[in-house]
Amino acid sequence: MVLRETLCMGCMRDKGTAPVCPYCGYEEGTPQYAAYLPPRTMIDSRYLVGRVLSYNGEGVQYIGYDCMKGCRVDIREFFPDTLCVRDADGRGVKVLDGRQIPFKANLGDFTEILGKLTRMRTLSCVVQVLGWVEANNTVYAIMEHVEGISLRDYLVQKGTMLTWQETADLLMPAMKTLSLLHQDGILHRGISADTVFVTPQNTAKIGGFAVSAVRAARTELAAELFPGYSAPEQYTAVNPHGPWTDVYAVCALLYTCLTGQRPPEALIRSSDKKLMPPRERNETVPQAVSDAILKGLELDIHSRIQSMDSLISTLCGMVVEAEASVVTGPVPAVSPMPAKAEEDMVQIPPVHRPSFKKKEEPQEEKTAYYRPASAPATHSVSPEEAEGREAERRRTRKLVLNSMLIALPILLLALILTFWLLFGGRDNQRDEESSEPSTASEEWLVSSYPEEESSRREEESRRDEESSREESSREEESSREESSREESSQPESSVEESSQATMKMENFVGQKYADVVASAAYKDLYIFTTPTYEYSDQYEEGYIMDQDVTPGLEVTPGTRVSLTVSQGSRYIELPSYEKQTMQTYTARLSSMGVPYTVVYRKSSDYPPGYVVGLSVSDRRYDITSGATVEVYVSQEE
Repeated sequence: MVLRETLCMGCMRDKGTAPVCPYCGYEEGTPQYAAYLPPRTMIDSRYLVGRVLSYNGEGVQYIGYDCMKGCRVDIREFFPDTLCVRDADGRGVKVLDGRQIPFKANLGDFTEILGKLTRMRTLSCVVQVLGWVEANNTVYAIMEHVEGISLRDYLVQKGTMLTWQETADLLMPAMKTLSLLHQDGILHRGISADTVFVTPQNTAKIGGFAVSAVRAARTELAAELFPGYSAPEQYTAVNPHGPWTDVYAVCALLYTCLTGQRPPEALIRSSDKKLMPPRERNETVPQAVSDAILKGLELDIHSRIQSMDSLISTLCGMVVEAEASVVTGPVPAVSPMPAKAEEDMVQIPPVHRPSFKKKEEPQEEKTAYYRPASAPATHSVSPEEAEGREAERRRTRKLVLNSMLIALPILLLALILTFWLLFGGRDNQRDEESSEPSTASEEWLVSSYPEEESSRREEESRRDEESSREESSREEESSREESSREESSQPESSVEESSQATMKMENFVGQKYADVVASAAYKDLYIFTTPTYEYSDQYEEGYIMDQDVTPGLEVTPGTRVSLTVSQGSRYIELPSYEKQTMQTYTARLSSMGVPYTVVYRKSSDYPPGYVVGLSVSDRRYDITSGATVEVYVSQEE
């Protein structure tokens, strides 16, 4: 049995008497912000509180331990710091004067969400709510502790974008779960790469549920919005929230997985500046899927896909269409299809790829059929099989026809050559045959008929002259035919030479990549290969910064061009920490995706809990470095 005294407050594993945990490196006695529950606090005499995992405008989440069941849990404390403070005993919650009504209203929303999630514990793609406890003038949610990492860390470990099939296998079950939550009246409003977790079994789990006031600007609670994933209506009070709000976040998540880049924050997006379609960066994405994702990322809520069911049906339909000509495999369990569509569904084989797109060789088309267990064992030809046989017959006929078209000219040429060899030299042969007996009997003719010798020789001389004239005539005719063939081939040579007309290479540097590849004027002249993406301080994101063919060079139509496209600056400016509490400032760093660690420093110039400095002096952070920013926080001397 594990003793509570030997549990590490950082990971809730048994560390024995060691002052530093060998599993997570947590050191006993590490200073903690005074507004949080101190480690080893007991809730309801059952749940042991450990270190802080996360916090936002709604409350604080700790790692915990269920002493009754002997397992790790997460403990979520309702503690909106704009409405309440920690009591003098360090455990109780004291509501600020004049804030009792919004505190109770949001506490009611908090417990309502917990009640609905508790009733839906059968959903495997949701972080389970095991129950809640009322204590210290607030409510504590007891949740399962997910063994895994955030989707953001999962993508970093992968080191490259996912294929469409990998993305669908990972996220489609979570999307269907989100649809069920919508049917029960639960809107998440905080789907992001930081609130979706990936387990060791490669299952996605949705966490980060919160009251609606935290997921909207200009409310009584500090807003927790996720740049790139939060929908534009969450930044204003003009447009209502609905399932379309989660559709925006899910499509942003799909966009991130398929392109390796999250969309720009909704506040800085413009309807005039279109997002790069996922298919332009990842060839495994079907065109219709790419269009559906962009449709789900529309800024206007009326132009956006309205429900999760509509998004799922569109994407699943495109999965079937994209896989129709791929070698069959086991049917994925993530695609909700009608009965007939399930029979036809196939699975895209794994794609081994570098950081960017790689074109696959086409594969032979096959079809798999699934017969119910009650189906008779007799053989029957399905409509698909009959169609396949008919297609095979058409291919056979086409092959035979092509073979005949190739063989006929060869056969005709052979017949002409044979005819000429058989009959073309017959006259000469006859002359030779008729002259042989004359030569053989010449002596006899001379001796027997001396009076006919002169006439015979004159006849032979005449035949020889005629034969010479015929031979000369044939040679002249052959020469004329050869000249005619050379003249007739001359125009074809001219056409071939004209087809190789040259032109000057266009200068694409400084132009927008999406406009260049979409231009009809360029499509017929150049072949654009997969672009290379690099960070640049000189060129804005999406603009061409280099090309492998020198501008102005004489080239022929169809020249292959490789372009280098800017990803924007690799540096971002960190927000000012002046007059910022640790909780508020680190929440802003988390929303920007900047890793940080808190370092406490004694200071008499700042109240305890306020940020006094950063390890980055000029507040310019390199997003490619992955470096952890140290946030220096004041503590009492």
